[in-house]
Amino acid sequence: MNYGEFRTKLKKGQPSQLYLLAGEEGYYIERAEKAILAAVFPAGVREEDVQLVDGNISINELISLIETVPFFSEKNVIIIRDADFFKAQKKSVDGDEPQPAPQKSSTETRLCSLFANMPEFSIVIFELKSKPDKRKKLFKEFARFGQVMEAEPVKSYNIDDWLHGKLQEIHKNMDNEAHAYFARIVGIMDKIPLGFLDKEMDKLAMFMGPEQKLITREIMAKMFSDIPEIDSFAMNDAIGRHDLKNALYLFKKQQDKGVYIVAILGPLIYYVRQLWQTRTMLQKGLRDKALGQFVGVNNPYILKKITKECQSFSDATLKKAFLQLAEADLGAKTGRLDPAEVEAIIIGLCMGEA
Repeated sequence: MNYGEFRTKLKKGQPSQLYLLAGEEGYYIERAEKAILAAVFPAGVREEDVQLVDGNISINELISLIETVPFFSEKNVIIIRDADFFKAQKKSVDGDEPQPAPQKSSTETRLCSLFANMPEFSIVIFELKSKPDKRKKLFKEFARFGQVMEAEPVKSYNIDDWLHGKLQEIHKNMDNEAHAYFARIVGIMDKIPLGFLDKEMDKLAMFMGPEQKLITREIMAKMFSDIPEIDSFAMNDAIGRHDLKNALYLFKKQQDKGVYIVAILGPLIYYVRQLWQTRTMLQKGLRDKALGQFVGVNNPYILKKITKECQSFSDATLKKAFLQLAEADLGAKTGRLDPAEVEAIIIGLCMGEA
């Protein structure tokens, strides 16, 4: 099950004494651990309530911990970080095939029996920041009696599940423009830092206060304004709104920070090509998912925004800008580009009309 399904089970009062929180998204593993502890200790967790254990603990040692009656707490909660028990088998020396799984030992058999008959005072939380090896007999036996949460990495196309949950948590809504802005920002990130986004949304909620419920594009832009990697996106966004003053400011801001001109041109060339392709396909009657697939946009909010923006430019303006940018890119890579040439292209785009 994923994090959302895990939380639903926990809220419905369907706890377990065995948990495996596994996957590459550490944010969900951390949140799931906190949720379990909050459910077990509603009055708050004390240091003596939890035992943190390294993942290389032996099976015998783990069995001993599980069977030990707690003295200073009602529950014996054991958290095993980086649990070796469920890691994938290492590949053989030649790297072709994984080594064959060893036969289940007598100690593993004892542990599996313990999974089926856990002492009522013990709760074990295994954590693994990678996918578990589901072929292992130990995993199969564990899955019969415990709950397995898979923390899959979040991508731009499926971040809405996280976003909706976060908006409910901070009691805010988001208009379509803000949603599209957020989705496009996330789309340019190689790896989506959920922990960072979570903290930024919390800060945004505090800044807005409890009375203001609606997050607008302007508010969302302020949230991301201090992130250096966002400047190129913000510049393209300003061009799409024909905001010449802001577009030129953001172009200069990137140069002042020492950003290589080729790195500035790359996203701009991609953006103009996307606008041109979208406008052309719209004229040919392409719409909705078919249009999104052609221009490489899966998110409907982003597609709606690009569709709206491309119609504020003429074919001639986009064609001219694209050819000029191609020449500028060549000039930048050969050391013959004057930044004023890029400024002129930005002015031409912002002043051009459909």
